[in-house]
Amino acid sequence: MTASDPTRPQSTAAPTSTGVLRSFAWQGGAVALGQLISWASTIVVIRLLSPGDYGLMAMANLFVGFLFLVSDLGVGSAIVQSRSLDRDHLRVLFGLVIATNLAGAALTWVASPWMAAFFEEPRLVPMLRVMSAGFGLVALYVLPQALLMRDLHFDRKARADVLTAALAALLTLSLAASGFGVWALVGGMLGTLCLRALAFQVLRPCLPLPSFAFRSARDYFAFGGLVTLDRILWWSYGNLDVAIAGRVLGKTILGAYSVALNLASIPLDRVMPVITQVSFAAFSRIQDDRERVRRNILRSLQAVSLVALPTFVGMAAVAPEAIPLILGEKWENTVIPFQLLCTVLPLKALASTLPPALFGIGRPRVNVVNMAISVAVMAIAFAVGVQYGLFGLCLAWVVVYPPVFCITSLRALRALDLAVGRAWAAVRFFFGATLAMFLVVETLRLSIAPIVPVPVLLGVLIAGGLAVYGAGVWAFQRPMLRSFWSLVREAG
Repeated sequence: MTASDPTRPQSTAAPTSTGVLRSFAWQGGAVALGQLISWASTIVVIRLLSPGDYGLMAMANLFVGFLFLVSDLGVGSAIVQSRSLDRDHLRVLFGLVIATNLAGAALTWVASPWMAAFFEEPRLVPMLRVMSAGFGLVALYVLPQALLMRDLHFDRKARADVLTAALAALLTLSLAASGFGVWALVGGMLGTLCLRALAFQVLRPCLPLPSFAFRSARDYFAFGGLVTLDRILWWSYGNLDVAIAGRVLGKTILGAYSVALNLASIPLDRVMPVITQVSFAAFSRIQDDRERVRRNILRSLQAVSLVALPTFVGMAAVAPEAIPLILGEKWENTVIPFQLLCTVLPLKALASTLPPALFGIGRPRVNVVNMAISVAVMAIAFAVGVQYGLFGLCLAWVVVYPPVFCITSLRALRALDLAVGRAWAAVRFFFGATLAMFLVVETLRLSIAPIVPVPVLLGVLIAGGLAVYGAGVWAFQRPMLRSFWSLVREAG
């Protein structure tokens, strides 16, 4: 019986700091390598395609993305969080995954004309029906991916992520360069799912004979049901803006908004899953040691603040030069929306550090209520903001999300028994250092913009911002950096 045999009782020992840091290192390195390829490809693809192509894909993803999100009914998270696991339970969970994904494929096929009618875009019908094939691929990798995460085998998961990101990016680029338009994005999405299914089944084979005796896994379904409800609310919270913009503003403006949002969210969407996936698995193993949970939350908040705050604010600061230069003049109207969205994304990054702890200690209801609050308030904000066009939609994020962040974070910290003052003390320096960086970048722009070419100006702004922020962190946060470096060396 090998260590990867799913019939073997799973260890519930608490992970060591070394094990967790090694997981971060592997997954973080994978993301860095995969995203280097993916980002380069994405920039080229954006230059090749039109705002209308991205608008159509955003409309299609609005429906299919939701079904993909709930297609396992939280089975993967339930596997990671569970204290014990055996083959009989895996058979039942696999049966559930197969049933729900088949239902998702059928629903997508049948509902595609309705989605096309809602957006008044007939091209959505063939797109959605082709994309429905992805549900069969999702069913193949849910279990092996969850088992790798459960045992903190992020070295194997990292290999799958790198392979998938690189090959899928090249596939999308090839299709776009060949003139396939929006179908390049559809092909890239299906290629990603196919590669993930193959990679995870090779690295952690798990295809048990499915069982449909669902009553025997009732505990998993209870936890998975809350995870699914949280995902539904999270999807609603993250896609209401797209649905409202697509209906009111049309595919071209939606395409501009979608590109601005996707570009601004790249660090959040690509890097934060590294933290949330590893953190969830680690918090699940130490859920009975609440003080240790709190210490790790503070460490996560510091790590995210260290990187996210200067990244997003820096992106906003250099956007007027960077976007036209990198993407082309046709995307110049995305600069202001991009800047507005970048101002709220640091808060979203910080907020994303708390749900893994809530789920890991078995308190998912707190996060479900938080998501319900976010959905209700932001829905009203988007409905009002969209009346003022693209700018109004982005401004809704800037004006309304910070109060939502404060309310939901306070509720989460209270559930985790973590004092607000203690959390603020962990991150306040980085807010100040980021503000100083922004002021320096703006001063440099005013001083030299009239006398240097745009590429040189962009390089100077980036270098100046990095120098100021790096010097501040080195001068005032050296003990924290040494602590992080010691952990990284220990993990290595």
